[in-house]
Amino acid sequence: ASVPGRVGFGAGRYALLQAQATDLGNTAVFACLVSGGELHVLAEEAVTDPGAVAGHVGSRGIDFVKVVPSHLAALAAGAGMGAVVPAGSLVLGGEAASAAWVGEVVEAAGECAVFNHYGPTETTIGVATASLTAETVERGVVPIGSPVANTRFYVLDGNLRPVPVGVAGELYVAGVQVARGYVGRAGLTSERFVACPFGSGVRMYRTGDRVRWNTGGELEFLGRADEQVKVRGFRIEPGEVQAVLAAHPQVVQAAVVAREDTPGETRLVAYLVAEDDDTAELAPVVKQFVAERLPDHMVPSAVVVLEALPLTANGKLDRKALPAPSYGAGADGGGRRAVSPVEEILCLAFAEVLDLPVVGVEEDFFELGGHSLLAVRLVSRIRTLLGVEVAVRTLFDTPTVAGLAAGLGEASDARPALTALPRPDLVPLSYGQRRLWLIDQLEGPSATYNIPVSVRLLGPVDGNALDAALSDVIRRHEALRTVFVEVDGEPYQRVLAPEELAWDLVVTEVPPEELDAAVAAAAGHAFDLAAEVPVRAWLIRVSPEEHVLTVLLHHIASDGWSTVPLARDVSLAYEARCAGRAPEWEPLPVQYADYALWQRELLGDENDPDSVITRQMAHWREALADVPEELDLPVDRRRPAVASHRGHSVPVTFPAEVHARLVELARAEGVTMFMVLQASLAVLL
Repeated sequence: ASVPGRVGFGAGRYALLQAQATDLGNTAVFACLVSGGELHVLAEEAVTDPGAVAGHVGSRGIDFVKVVPSHLAALAAGAGMGAVVPAGSLVLGGEAASAAWVGEVVEAAGECAVFNHYGPTETTIGVATASLTAETVERGVVPIGSPVANTRFYVLDGNLRPVPVGVAGELYVAGVQVARGYVGRAGLTSERFVACPFGSGVRMYRTGDRVRWNTGGELEFLGRADEQVKVRGFRIEPGEVQAVLAAHPQVVQAAVVAREDTPGETRLVAYLVAEDDDTAELAPVVKQFVAERLPDHMVPSAVVVLEALPLTANGKLDRKALPAPSYGAGADGGGRRAVSPVEEILCLAFAEVLDLPVVGVEEDFFELGGHSLLAVRLVSRIRTLLGVEVAVRTLFDTPTVAGLAAGLGEASDARPALTALPRPDLVPLSYGQRRLWLIDQLEGPSATYNIPVSVRLLGPVDGNALDAALSDVIRRHEALRTVFVEVDGEPYQRVLAPEELAWDLVVTEVPPEELDAAVAAAAGHAFDLAAEVPVRAWLIRVSPEEHVLTVLLHHIASDGWSTVPLARDVSLAYEARCAGRAPEWEPLPVQYADYALWQRELLGDENDPDSVITRQMAHWREALADVPEELDLPVDRRRPAVASHRGHSVPVTFPAEVHARLVELARAEGVTMFMVLQASLAVLL
């Protein structure tokens, strides 16, 4: 029942990959010493090098390895799982691992046996083991195992009473391996090392781990019961880090949490409240202060300075309200500073679009969370601020402030600004509107391009005020009161004057069981674009305290991003109408009809060989020259003669490890995650 016997360790070659994580490494060290084995201590710089570890495991015939799951995942990403798996036994320990990932390890291990090894330092390295096979991880939870010899496990509730099998509780460990306490820390010792109610004179250690017994007699780890966290295999008490932070003379308050902003990557983050308002240089100074007093693994990855720590209603730290940090230079003020007005303006533009407090000159736009849609916004912002035209492709090639600033000398002047323009008698459609109008002409009125937005409203609702508020918003935005008329076979926009608008909020009352059908019926309304404004609304009353507001827009007047300003304006107008007044807002500087005129002017005439639209059309004709009109796919259903536009959503869950690899690939290729998935789909089809 000893640990070496249970995990298959014996006489053979051991590779030590945790030279700095002492209690983790001791499993291999002591097992090797008591079994007459041969211990291979890899150099500190080699243990994180996938090639070096794989080379040593293969060339030296390593039989036994114990490793932290995140460490093994990093090694496998660089060298392949099979290259870093030993011949005899692979033992995982130090942190929890997902069942999906463990399943991949077991499959790649082949003849090598895989085990889990669990145990806090206070119980002398390890007190439980579990054999990991394909069958053991099928339930979706990786077992931490059953107790080793001379060790007893108690899974207890808050009153120290045992919980039944399958019920979560906190794990307490008793037995000869339990330590006596913490040197010089009587208070913490009395909190963690407690009298066992199931044996006279016996002490047990309160692990703080939430677990449950499974029907196979093994424990399954469910998370931490306290704030103690594990980061990269190191167990850390955030309070210890917090105490060091609070010792800095400029820090008034401090909080330390472990965050998993990137799936599978837990990082320690410090949040500070400073003594004065001059905090520009505080983050890097405090980080250095901590680094001089604590081990590297306890130094926060990011330091965020706040005006005040967010609190819950009962005065406790509101962890959910702590903002996500940026882990690059922007998080702590590091990196090269802007050395020119252009770089400074670009830094501000990056930060504004990415919604970050500050962005460093050398930081990568896409690593900070940028994607293709934000790239378009950034290019637009640069155009406005600097008056130059930067292609989106340029941003992908040089996604840093420094890179963009260096190439701005070759950028062309910005396109004309979008402003209100004189309106002709017949206002043409934008190209986006024209596409949707043409589809409507071909297929007739339908719900295919409807955009329904439904909101459940709890509490009393003033129907008259809501009706007036929606009317206010439609009068404010011309696109919502535009019909599309045809003159001599050509479509034009006709913006209805406010006094021409016939608007009514439809108010209905339905029982709860008919609510879904009522919402679906509203969403299925078919707009007559030539005679009807592209917006309708229904207030569905379920009870005096519960309503559902469904607003339906046609895609010819709205898109996904339009819902944000729409919701904002409706909220402001409703608040004003409930107070008995009309909303007070500034007139919009431009309307959608102005954009349609500006677009036509910018792109030019299709018959002009030098116009922008002619050049763009030539590009796409060449790019799409060999694309088949229809992909001949081996589908199980016949393509209908008339498209139904019906589809089905199939949710697909990517394991965290797969997501991390996809992110790595996207960054290596300088593209967004969407582009990677788009390319994958294209290759598949």
